[in-house]
Amino acid sequence: MRRILLVEPAYKNKYPPMGLMKISQYHKMMGDEVTFVKGIDRTKEGLAWDRIYVTTLFTFDFDITVETINYYKLLVDDINDIYVGGIMSSLMPDKVKEATGLEDRNILIGLFTDTSVVGDDNDINIDTLPLDYDILEQVSYKYPAGDNYFAYTSRGCPNHCKFCAVPILEPEFIVTNNIVEQIHEIDRRFGPKQNLLMLDNNILNAPNLTEIVDSLCEAGFYRGAKFVKPSDFDIVLMRYHNGDRASFLDVRLQKYLSGFKKRIKSKDLLDTFLQIVIDSEGVEDYAQYMLDNEEALRPIIDKYKSKASSNRYIDFNQGVDGRKINNQTMAQLARLAIRPLRIAFDDIAYEKVYRDAVHLAFEHGVTELSNYILFNFNDKPEDLYRRLEINIELNQELGITIFSFPMRFAPIYRTDRLYVGKEWKRKSLQAISAILHVTKGVVAAGSDFFYKAFGKNEEEFRIILAMPRDMIMFRKYYEDSGETNAWKALYSELSKEDKEELMDLVSLPIAELRNTIIPKKFSMIIPYYFLKKGTQQSSKKNKVLENQISFDDAFALMEDDIKD
Repeated sequence: MRRILLVEPAYKNKYPPMGLMKISQYHKMMGDEVTFVKGIDRTKEGLAWDRIYVTTLFTFDFDITVETINYYKLLVDDINDIYVGGIMSSLMPDKVKEATGLEDRNILIGLFTDTSVVGDDNDINIDTLPLDYDILEQVSYKYPAGDNYFAYTSRGCPNHCKFCAVPILEPEFIVTNNIVEQIHEIDRRFGPKQNLLMLDNNILNAPNLTEIVDSLCEAGFYRGAKFVKPSDFDIVLMRYHNGDRASFLDVRLQKYLSGFKKRIKSKDLLDTFLQIVIDSEGVEDYAQYMLDNEEALRPIIDKYKSKASSNRYIDFNQGVDGRKINNQTMAQLARLAIRPLRIAFDDIAYEKVYRDAVHLAFEHGVTELSNYILFNFNDKPEDLYRRLEINIELNQELGITIFSFPMRFAPIYRTDRLYVGKEWKRKSLQAISAILHVTKGVVAAGSDFFYKAFGKNEEEFRIILAMPRDMIMFRKYYEDSGETNAWKALYSELSKEDKEELMDLVSLPIAELRNTIIPKKFSMIIPYYFLKKGTQQSSKKNKVLENQISFDDAFALMEDDIKD
């Protein structure tokens, strides 16, 4: 038996590390002992690890990921026993090797389909294995989307968009439709999940879409599907029957039973229940004790457990290609409990394609949609505004709900988020960030909110992009104080050329701006860019305007609060 350590760096992420969950399943099949950690866990020092796997995610998490790799590589006796895989290491293996001292044999690029790359001699394709959800019990971090089915029915995408990493990570489009088997295996081992997140990159490119939809319906995700969540008693006892004796199951069941007693209304049943629970304290084999008492407990649990049903949903989380939506493909998707339908709208040139796709979805009864809107690529700021406004128009026209998720483009080979597209300015991107910060990245369907947040037209949108960041984030505060109107009055006096120059000026990092000679024509408006709600900075701004303190002193006072 080998001792395997699985590591995910301590970045924030919505989804659990599916690659590591498959690797865990593989090693448990091999009879190995598997441990999972998130971040640098110093309690694992001094232990003998036969193999360590470190996953990677986004390239802008480069620094924290490299720090993690460099820590864990010291925990193996042989450097050949540590492997690094995932998105970042697949996109920039040379940078990872340079920063960590690892070599080609340590980097797992792309999909993990061949175990010979880690020195194992078998024909197991790890990428097709079911996920091991149990490893998530070993860390305190809670993944927001952790308790779902995660699955693929296809890999790759034929589009090869220049902004996308999929052609590198999954260079071939292949269909892997074993979805029913995947879900049944998860049900058997961990209990059923309510919702299904499909991670196909281009599901509508699959030649067997009807077959895939048939399988998804068979798996329980047909339109109108309901779900009754099984109790922890049901799941844990099922696992006990399967011979599973994971220690956390005992804790999980004890916690469930402790809270369940409040539901029992019958005194006789409560007495029976409490006697079983009390007698379980201190038993050597808790699982076997519960199996022995299942016959007495189950009628009580079944009588008082929740039997409420909820809607089941399937989410093609990577989005579908609007260019491939037609009556035939939409008729298939509409058979599913799909919510929301995500359609990419990455280029204003595809406005007609996008509108037609939304109309077809509506005609087939799909009324809850979401879309990904790429910006900072080859688009202009006005293009972003118009794409968002189109969704508002479609919401009003069709009586549907479309939520938009603007997604800022960053080149896949960069290790930061500082890229500025040729049609954008740094200040404009900061303004979009400020708006989305308030909404947690979502642009809601309501027109009132949209026109307030982004402006009633493109001209107002451009003014908002130029507005000080704090003034964007705390609209009412600064409007009530009169400072928004004061700033707008100064801004309106500037010529078109002056406005461009101002945007360039306030796009500078704080260190550069501090050492820049401020033109006199901007002396009244610049101090507004250092406002900070809830501080004394408004009075500091006024002192600058009254020439009571210098610009240099003002920068010194403000710079701790300004984030690049």
